[in-house]
Amino acid sequence: MMHSDRRLLLKGLAAAGLVISGAGWTQLAGATAKPAEADAAAQAEGADDVLALTSALSASALDAAFISGVRSAAQTVSHTTLQGLDSAPFQRLGQLLADGQSTLLVGLLDDASATLVLDLVRSAGGRVLSEQPLRMDSSATDWVRELGQSLALGQSCATPAAVANGATTRVSFRCLI
Repeated sequence: MMHSDRRLLLKGLAAAGLVISGAGWTQLAGATAKPAEADAAAQAEGADDVLALTSALSASALDAAFISGVRSAAQTVSHTTLQGLDSAPFQRLGQLLADGQSTLLVGLLDDASATLVLDLVRSAGGRVLSEQPLRMDSSATDWVRELGQSLALGQSCATPAAVANGATTRVSFRCLI
């Protein structure tokens, strides 16, 4: 897991980058929360669109497998890769949070990026439906494909022992925004 001082530093750097780029935390998280009835209806019907987030670290094969799984389960999927502190994906997320349309957000991110994304979702009134820390190596592509599919469908996906003993720390999540 990530040390809390490092996480705070990364959050600060990301916030500074967003403010400098003109996106700002208030613009990203300033969307009003959706009424509870709209949330319940969107959850029951399923979101119209799915946004899949990955973070391009050393495990690009895992990212590709995850996206493949999401695409096999959803009709309309867009994909965004978070690369370092690039503000463009966060601006896009902010626009989705503010548009009032229900979107299913699924992701497989490093723990620092996941912390930033989940904080933005919660701040804007989105609902985190599931969150799971994982440790895996690059050979877990088949399981990661199943994970992407199960997150898009809202199903559970058991973690095999080989994935739990891996070397790369990631966080998988499913949110309704």
